[in-house]
Amino acid sequence: MIVFVSGTRTGLGLGLARWLLDAGHHVVGCSRKPSTLCHERYRFHQVDLTDHAAVRSLFRSIRTEFGRLDGMINNAGTSVMNHFMTTPAATVRDIFDINVFAALNSSREAVKLLMKSDEPAPCIVNISSVAVPWALDGQLAYSASKGAVEQATRVMSRELAGFGIRVNGLGLPPVATALTRTVPKDKIDGLVQRQALKRLCRIEDVVGPVDFLLSARSAFVTGEMIYLGGVR
Repeated sequence: MIVFVSGTRTGLGLGLARWLLDAGHHVVGCSRKPSTLCHERYRFHQVDLTDHAAVRSLFRSIRTEFGRLDGMINNAGTSVMNHFMTTPAATVRDIFDINVFAALNSSREAVKLLMKSDEPAPCIVNISSVAVPWALDGQLAYSASKGAVEQATRVMSRELAGFGIRVNGLGLPPVATALTRTVPKDKIDGLVQRQALKRLCRIEDVVGPVDFLLSARSAFVTGEMIYLGGVR
């Protein structure tokens, strides 16, 4: 498979890229900053996904090299913790630009290549967050942006079904990455205690559901949000 993954420089995106490569797939990754991941089946593009022209150029490059995509993971995102009364409007726009509009614009371009896939059920996987069902205080802009991603997942699944393209989402609790280690331990512990499975989510916990959603085993699954860790 040829899979596009956004936000592959660090964290979950990097972990997913490595797992896909280990599984024998080709991976096209991107982020705003340079990547340190090197592999013969990995193509990295340094790009700002909020730049529409740059996004179109990125997918033209993918079309030129590969001619198609078989899967897509919209992973790139950003978050700022702050009370909404003191969150600048520019910050809110930045969060929506990256979490919502970049994902939509990338998906729009990717669909043209997913339509050329030889796979029986090409799929887009959108990454969401526990911040949506838990309505976490201090994360209004972030949770609202991910709520928009979830609704987009449902609508896109209907609009793209006629093309044979599925769209699903993964809702994640805190994941053990470098980013998590920057959040105060008591806040992380409090979130973990709200889960049915009371430990941090690991990248290994995410790859199984991603593998399922990208594969033909989930060919009749679309428009679904799968939350990990027992958070709903």
